[in-house]
Amino acid sequence: MEQEIRNAVGLGSPELVIEPKPKLEPEPKPTVTIYDFGRLLTENEPSVKKK
Repeated sequence: MEQEIRNAVGLGSPELVIEPKPKLEPEPKPTVTIYDFGRLLTENEPSVKKK
């Protein structure tokens, strides 16, 4: 019984598990706010030809 408890807790196995290194979070991409939206529309809008 004592051996089962040791195995359950992890004392029975001599193996050490190496924890993976934490991954660095990528930098957030710049987001478009409502204030930038009007400017982006006028910059990227195709020119409208008047008749």
